[in-house]
Amino acid sequence: MGASGEARARRRRPEVTVANWEAVYDFYGPRRRRNWFTYPLLTLVDAIYRPRLRIAPETVAELHRLHDAGVGIIVAANHPSAHDPTVLAAAVFDERVRFLAEGTGLTKDPIFRGPLRPIFEYTGTVPVFRAKNYQGTASEIHEAAAARLIEVCVERLVDGGVVLTFVEGTNSSADDLRTLRLESVKKGVGMMVADARRAGAGVAVLPLGLAYHGREHAGLPPRRAVVAAGRPLLWESGPPPTVDEVRRAVRDGIDDALTAAWG
Repeated sequence: MGASGEARARRRRPEVTVANWEAVYDFYGPRRRRNWFTYPLLTLVDAIYRPRLRIAPETVAELHRLHDAGVGIIVAANHPSAHDPTVLAAAVFDERVRFLAEGTGLTKDPIFRGPLRPIFEYTGTVPVFRAKNYQGTASEIHEAAAARLIEVCVERLVDGGVVLTFVEGTNSSADDLRTLRLESVKKGVGMMVADARRAGAGVAVLPLGLAYHGREHAGLPPRRAVVAAGRPLLWESGPPPTVDEVRRAVRDGIDDALTAAWG
C-alpha cells in the first residue's frame, strides 16, 4: 500500500465494536470535532431544551481562571434521564461558561452504529464500550478498551482541555434522583484525576446536578430541566489522590449541586 493508500486507511471510519477498540480510539476524539457543525447544533439544542443553569458568579470566575491557567476540567454530572446528554450540552453552551462546550463528551457505543453517528463524530464525542453490551467478550478486551478510554481523557486533561462525563455510567436508579450514593459513582472519574496528577498536571472537577421537575421520563423534551453547578474541586499539587478519594469528593459535590437543583 502506497502513502496515499495508507492515509486513506487512517481516515476510514472504523467499525465501532469493543473488539476493534484500538482502531476506534485512534480515530475518535477531540480532533474529529468540527465547530462549523457543533455550534449551530448546540444553538438548536439550547433552543429546544433551554435548561436553567444555576451557577454562582465566583464559580464562573474560578472556572475561567483554571482554564486560562491550562488546568484540565472534568464536568461530572449525575444521569437521571435519557435527555441528559442534550441537556448537559445545552447547559455548558451557556455564554458564561461556553468554553466548556469545547469539551470531549463520552457516550455509549451503539449510537455510533446508527444514523446519528456523524453527529457524535463531528462534536468530538468518544464511544464508551460498556461490558453489559458485550456479554461473553473476554475480560481482558474490556479492560484494555477501558484503559485506553481513560488514557484518551487524561491526554485531553493534561493538554488543558475539558472532558464531560456522567459519573454513574448509566441512567440513575430511583435511589439516586435527589441524592447520589457513593457506590453509584464509578471509578472512571477517579482514574482520570489520579492519572492526570501522575502526569504532573493540575486537574479540576466541576460537579453538576441535573434535575427534572416533572417529565424526566417523557419522550418529549422536558421543559423544566435545571442544572446546578457545585464548587470546583481542584487537585493541583501534592501526591495523586486515590480513586476512592476522588469518588467521595465528587459524590459530595454532586449531592450539593442536586440540593441546589431541586431547591
